[in-house]
Amino acid sequence: MSIRNYIYGEENLPDSVKEKARTHIPVVECPEKVKEGEILRLRIRIDGHPNRVDHYIASFDIYFSEDDRSFNPIKIAHVELSPEYAEPIIELSLRLRRSGTIHVVSYCTTHGLWETSKRVIVEK
Repeated sequence: MSIRNYIYGEENLPDSVKEKARTHIPVVECPEKVKEGEILRLRIRIDGHPNRVDHYIASFDIYFSEDDRSFNPIKIAHVELSPEYAEPIIELSLRLRRSGTIHVVSYCTTHGLWETSKRVIVEK
């Protein structure tokens, strides 16, 4: 069985986990379009999730699938969070050369891996 079967998101949301989606699927905020070479401000957050030692969002992995690139995705960042002090909200600045899709995977210490994606158009 593929690990994709264990990463929950809009494309893989069995009935048994649907009630957890709102507090586990990352929310990606950024412009839908950016000019080539300009900085794209990316904000990622998870709302309403517990932040206790026994149950918290431990990490985010951010990838970019660039259009017309042979091997995707490109790993942009890995951010680890500590419970109680670090809230599951991060901000990054990216400089994209081509259009593509940003993919974010979060890890909950109790409920596993959750993902979302957002398409970004890079204008020449």
